[in-house]
Parts: sequence; C-alpha cells; structure tokens
Amino acid sequence: MDGPVLNKSRDLSLDFLKGFSMVLVVFFHNLQLNPASVLDNIFVLLANTAVPVFFLVSGALFFHRPFTWKNHARHILQFYLAMIGWKGIYLAAYCSLGVPFPASKRDLLTYLFLFGEVGGIPSGHMWFIAAMLTVLLTAPVLRACMGQDKKLILYLMGIFFVFNQLLADVNLFNALLARMAGKGAWEVSAFGEVNPFSFRYSNYLLYYMLGAYLQEKKGRQPTPAWKSVVMVAVGLFGLMIVKYLQSGTFRWQGLHLSSGYYWTSTLLAASGIFLLAGKIPFGKSRLLRGFCQIVGASTLGIFYLHMPLIYVLAPALFVRFAPLNGWAVNLMESLLIVAVSCLIVWVGRKLPVIRRLFS
Repeated sequence: MDGPVLNKSRDLSLDFLKGFSMVLVVFFHNLQLNPASVLDNIFVLLANTAVPVFFLVSGALFFHRPFTWKNHARHILQFYLAMIGWKGIYLAAYCSLGVPFPASKRDLLTYLFLFGEVGGIPSGHMWFIAAMLTVLLTAPVLRACMGQDKKLILYLMGIFFVFNQLLADVNLFNALLARMAGKGAWEVSAFGEVNPFSFRYSNYLLYYMLGAYLQEKKGRQPTPAWKSVVMVAVGLFGLMIVKYLQSGTFRWQGLHLSSGYYWTSTLLAASGIFLLAGKIPFGKSRLLRGFCQIVGASTLGIFYLHMPLIYVLAPALFVRFAPLNGWAVNLMESLLIVAVSCLIVWVGRKLPVIRRLFS
C-alpha cells in the first residue's frame, strides 16, 4: 500500500496537492470554455475544490511540524510583506500597460496595505492572502486546543461545519421545497446570528483543521483508494445538483457556482482528493516527482504571477484559439501559464531580496 512519500523531509503527496490545486486555480481564472459543454462545467466545478485543498494542505503541515512563536510571527510578517510587494509590482506593471494610476493617496494606501482594490488592476484573487492571514493568526490557538484535548478540535470543526456547509445546504434545500410548494421560503440563514465565529473567513478554519485530521488518518488508518474516489465522485455530483438548482442547467453557460467553497459537496470532494493523493506511487514516476518538486514547491509564486500572465497572454495569444475553446484548450493554456510562472520563480529565487517574494 502506497503511503505518503517523503523527499528530504517533504511529503510529496502534499506538494502534489499544492501543484494540482494551483493548476486548477489558473484553469478557473482563465476559463476559455465551451458554454454548451457539460464536461467543461464539471471541470469548473472541480476547480472549486482548489482553494479548500490548499487549506487542507496548510493545516496538515502546520499541525505536524515544530512550532515556535518567533518563526510563526516571522511567517505571518513575510506573508503580509510579500503581498504588499506583489501589489506594488502589479501597480507598476498594469500602469505601464495603460491602466490609470490610482487617483488618491487614500486609494493607493488602501490598495497596498489594507487589502483593498483599485479599478483596472486585477487583484481580486488577493482575497486568498487575507484569508490565509486570518487562519495563520488563529492557528496557535487551534494548536493549543489540539494539544490539550482533541475533542476541542472536533467541537470547533462541528461549529464551523454547522454554520457554513450545513447552513448553506439547508438554505438551498429549504428554498427548493418552498418553490415546489409555491410558498415563501423560511429565513433559515437567520440561524447564523448565533454563530460565534461569524467573521468572513471562518469557513477556511474548518478546512485547515480538517487537513490535520485527515493527515493523521492517512498515517494511522489509511482510507482505501476506492473510497476516496467515491468521495470525489459524490462531491462533484452534489456540486452539479447545486449548480443546476441555482442556474437551471448542467452546462457551463458562463455561470459560476454561487458560494462554491461553502457546500458539503465541496468539502467531500476536496477531502477525497486529499486522501487520494496519499495513494499515488510517486516513487515509480520521475514525471510526478518532478511536478511535485517544481510546481508543488512554487505555488505561491505561481499564484502571484498567473493573473498578470493571463492579462497579457489572453488577448495576445489565447484569443487565436477561441474557435477551439473547451476544457482541453483551457487546460493547455493553464499549463503554459504554470510553466512560465515556474521559470520566473526559478530565476527570481536566485536574485537577492527578490527571492523573498517567492518564498
């Protein structure tokens, strides 16, 4: 039975998950697809698991490595400073391409330091950095709970699940029943008023803690591969149903799944992907090991670079393939962006000071 494979203290299954998820993120942000395709819709739904898998991996790493306050504080500060640095790079790059410079100092400072946005500069994906910083600031408390009594972690995970995934599912089911009965739906979402963790990114704490739990499970009582596959399949099927109830179609049609990270189906599919990666025989494939060591170890740099690359490549190159648009073309374009990003990361890591932007 193939378990997690370590390479110089790195778990290659976790590196693979990071690389795989990063490809899905690029796929999700590019989306040169066939509107009438069901298969393209399935690929977009699968891409909704990318961010949850990132948090699963982050939690698996955080709770299973040595902790010091000094290193954790430095990690948070470096994360924040790297975001500021990249936002400055975005500002300079996009303005050189013709995007108007922010009109006021307040707009500029809010954009750079306070997680804000300015018109014309594609930086909406930076919400992930704010979410990760929220989780990192909370992580020592979660670690203390796990060290004292693991039931506390199960209790917290239960609360997060009830007020995020379960409440979202119940709301959707309630709206469906009301529509079938021809009556108004109850305001089930009002139950969230008693949520003790109602801050914006509380949902990702569930994935973070669940990653630690699933990582322990992989080592203690591995889940059979077929069960992991079933989890992914059932999760994707559930997301298709949710998408249909929201939009009335199983086709892509340019319609995103609303609240894609908040469904039980997303949680199930992401967990299945996480567990399934532990069954991959990395030791038998040089290509897989290379993917883990190059893409999986460069995900933060790829994250920062992929949106500017899409901005440049979409009108200059990708538009030429528009008649062939579909999941396969979009995947090829995404892999190209990932490859170019990895090359830039490789060069950047060799330069003093600059290398900190990719760490």
